[in-house]
Amino acid sequence: MFVINKGMCVSCHNCASECPRQAINFVGTKYEIDQEKCVKCGLCAKVCHTGACHEEPKIKGAVQTHDLIERECDIVVVGSGSGLVSAVYAAQQGKKVILLEKNTKIGGNTDYAHGYMPQYSKWHEKMGFADEREEAVEHFYKMGEGIIEKPLVRAAVYGASNFFDWLCTLCDITETYDLHAVSESDFHGPMFGSSVVEFKERYLKNLNSRDDSIGPGWGGTHVIQTMLETIQRENLDVTILMGTAAEHLLLDENGVIKGIMAADEGGQVKINCQAVMLACGGFGQNDELLKKYCHVDFFSGYPMHRYSVPGDTGDAIAMMAELGEHPDPDRMFVSIWGPRHHPFNNSIADYAQEGEFPEINLNGRRWYDESEGIFHGIAKIYQQPEHISYTILPYKQVKAVAERFMNNPAMVNRKKYFETWEYDLDYEATLDTPVKKADTLYELAEKMNVDPETFVNEMTRYSHFCETGVDEDFHKDARFLKPFPLSEGPYYAVFGECFSEAAMGGVTVNDQCEVMRADGSHIPGLYAGGDCTSSMHRKGKLAPISELTWAVASNYIAGGNMVTYINEKETKEA
Repeated sequence: MFVINKGMCVSCHNCASECPRQAINFVGTKYEIDQEKCVKCGLCAKVCHTGACHEEPKIKGAVQTHDLIERECDIVVVGSGSGLVSAVYAAQQGKKVILLEKNTKIGGNTDYAHGYMPQYSKWHEKMGFADEREEAVEHFYKMGEGIIEKPLVRAAVYGASNFFDWLCTLCDITETYDLHAVSESDFHGPMFGSSVVEFKERYLKNLNSRDDSIGPGWGGTHVIQTMLETIQRENLDVTILMGTAAEHLLLDENGVIKGIMAADEGGQVKINCQAVMLACGGFGQNDELLKKYCHVDFFSGYPMHRYSVPGDTGDAIAMMAELGEHPDPDRMFVSIWGPRHHPFNNSIADYAQEGEFPEINLNGRRWYDESEGIFHGIAKIYQQPEHISYTILPYKQVKAVAERFMNNPAMVNRKKYFETWEYDLDYEATLDTPVKKADTLYELAEKMNVDPETFVNEMTRYSHFCETGVDEDFHKDARFLKPFPLSEGPYYAVFGECFSEAAMGGVTVNDQCEVMRADGSHIPGLYAGGDCTSSMHRKGKLAPISELTWAVASNYIAGGNMVTYINEKETKEA
């Protein structure tokens, strides 16, 4: 019997178009097979590029084992997030690509990624923008306090530009993405921002269904979608093997890549190839590596809320260790935030991080000096009941903050998010989300499940501190003690949690995205990009360039370089 794995289905329509019995129909958001009409011809499985269409084992629940499977291709890409960029770009140049994804979902962390991407493209040239990429390189290098190698910064900026030019040829860029010009406070070059297409719709679906196949609809989501659509539209030679984990890199006697060993649920898979691209994410789900390289000891014994996908276990680090190459701890980085929630609108998180709003635990009491910022609150939140905190946002006060943000030249690119703050907060409050809304503090306390008397008394005390300018409990800087209205609702309570966004690093690359050994040489045929690389983060410092920028730029660079490498190698061997 042939079935469709909904977690792997990307709704590309190939299976339905090919089915001779019209047995495949669109149900909800995915395709399903009508077993009464199905004649088990297997055409659906042959045209399915994700492996979603497949034949179930004859014995239900049994795993079909197999002997060693051997495959041939030009390039193996490990990871179906930003790795799709290198796969598609290389395949457009005529290369046969096999992409390995160990999870049951395409997209990885890229499907949940967003961020502004500095670049200059042909599209921006037509709009009359000046080319200020070199200014951008200097800007970000300076922001990195000199700990980032400038060639990598330049690779990210120029790579993002070239990627964007290419992306413009694959989709209607003006309809799909939010495009901005940067403010005077930054450099002046154009930016590629987060996608706004289907944003709320996708988030709501994900929220209600808990379906990991649905990304939130940010910029990375649409990169993934565009790559998958391009594979189908151009009939590219890209085979995606789902549920297949890369395990060992294979080198010849000269230390040159000759293949990779992988495993699916049935057994071992050997793939002979000329180049390998490691795009398999970071190690945010590996407690051992987090403790060893990032020293997050204070999480010990507490639940860690993690935004990274389950497959972020440091596979690239393990494969490199087998070759005798181990990570440099100074080039490892874990992104930890808190308290914060999952908003439709990122501006809501910005309000909560401003420091002027009180943080309340489930005892109904403040628990630290909010002006210390989110990083200082990370460990402390775990000392609170059930490790939970609420940010209290009075309507009158948050309106003033929103107006301040909108009038700040440095926030011009995000102005529209702040303009919709009320709609976004109210919209979330109508759902079963971390946002609570009430007309009075008593009613708000009930929705937060805290004692109303204790909470109101605490807010009254805090309001007094704001009037006097002296925080007798936690000594908050007077600048952050803004008037707190006790009887002017409505009020919002935004649930906060600590979370690990990603853990990055482990594989060192140069500006060509070639994988480097500790002795300064590179491994011929081996490339890497995205979170698995020690790209621009150094000594615990977060680089000023977004991870989405580096992910797509590095994979675009590597895609082109792998093609060049293979062509030159074949020319020499001819």
